[in-house]
Parts: sequence; structure tokens; C-alpha cells
Amino acid sequence: MDIKWVELRKKIQEAELVLVGIGEECQYDWSALLQDGRYQEIEKETEGDERYAWIVPFLQKMILRRGRDERWDRAYQTLREMLFGKNYFIVSLCLDDYLYGAGFDDSKIVSPCGGFRMMQCNKNCAGKLSDMPEKDYEAVLRYYRGEEPLVSLEEPVCELCGEKLRFNQLGVERYAQEGYLEQWNRYTKWLQGTVNKKLCILELGAGMAYPGIARFPFEKVAYYNQKAFMYRVHPHLFQLGEEIADRGQAVADDPIDFLLKL
Repeated sequence: MDIKWVELRKKIQEAELVLVGIGEECQYDWSALLQDGRYQEIEKETEGDERYAWIVPFLQKMILRRGRDERWDRAYQTLREMLFGKNYFIVSLCLDDYLYGAGFDDSKIVSPCGGFRMMQCNKNCAGKLSDMPEKDYEAVLRYYRGEEPLVSLEEPVCELCGEKLRFNQLGVERYAQEGYLEQWNRYTKWLQGTVNKKLCILELGAGMAYPGIARFPFEKVAYYNQKAFMYRVHPHLFQLGEEIADRGQAVADDPIDFLLKL
């Protein structure tokens, strides 16, 4: 077993609390969809027509519903076993929602970038989220299976204002933060309880896409808490700041591969 793993397990076991960051490098690999023959046909049929751009997230949802990827499941199983019995919180930047079916306590996860669990009005007209309309999802599936023509598809719209309905994810015109704020408040309260406590920080694949959510705040927590120790795992951006270099470990590795090496 790699010495880094031995040390990491020991740090987690000895810690009073564990803060985990799941970065964009852990995002599910959508290339599986791009390599799908039927999806390639759909790309040719729509030919970049913006009227049908809304179909792609529904096809991504289809991939996620079809079955879980063994590689991600085994990696998260390892992480779950490491966190067993610990007081932990996970901040995830991933949109794939994989964490929510991996056996973790959902009340200890916050996903400020959103995901595929709920939908919102593109204009966020009322600050409310809604379930995915199954009839529209089924229509896209029938089209994918060749049972329904493209022209028969109708983009789902907000029942209140008629605007486009979107999955609650960063990138929509007016992102509905209501999807994560309650959990974020729970996280910040949990974070306040880490002051002067023995804290292990495990940052997995958090790059510079959203550094203000995990990367920079995690370094700040490690800097001010002299009892904290931080692990940063990233294939390229693994460097730690000089201020915490003596209380941290930089690991140049793909985060999923890193978890699978146990």
C-alpha cells in the first residue's frame, strides 16, 4: 500500500472532524455519451440547432439513470469506508449526483453547483424548484430509441411564467440557489465547529473552475486552524500554499484513480 494512503488513513482516524471536497476532476466522464452511436446520430440530426440544445441534459440524465459506473462506485465506496464513524461534511462541485447514491449521509453533503435532482425556471421567476417532468423525459427517450420524430419534441416550460425549464445547475440564466442554500447553511454551521479541533481536510480534484467554493476556503481553514492537516489531490493543480506546506500533503494524481489504488 502506498505510504500516502497509510498516512491519510491515520490522519482521518485520528481527526475529530473530516472535511472533504469533491472537485470537478471527479465529475462523471460524459464521453460515454459522446461515444454512443445513437447520440452521434442525434448530433447530426440537430446540427447544432439551439432549439434542441435542451435535449442533451435529458440524455445525460438518461445515462445516470441507466446504471452507476463501477469505477466511480468503487472509488466512493473506498471514501465511504474511510469516513465511517467520523464526523464529516462533503462539499461537491460535481453535477453528476453520484455522491447521492453512494451510501453517504445526504444531510452531510452540499452541492452548490447543482445537479440533476431538480429543475428550475431559467429566469428563476419564483425562487422555486420542481421535479423533472417525466412526460418530457419519456418523450426524449422515445426519440432516442427512434420511436418518435424530433419535431414532435416540445421543450418543457415553467408553469408559472412560460420560460424554459432547466435542470438546477450553475450555467442557467438565473441560477436558483434555493437548491442548496439550506445545506450550505448547515455546512457553515458545521465548519464553525471545527475551530481549534483536530481536522483532516481531503480535497479531491478541485481545480480553478470554482476556487472560491472549495480550494481557497479549504486552504484558509487549514491556515487558521493549527490543528488541521490538508491533503490536496489533483493531476495538475496539486500545489499547496507555503503557509500550510508543513501541515499538508500535495498529491499529483487523478482523484478517482487515487481512491481506487487502495
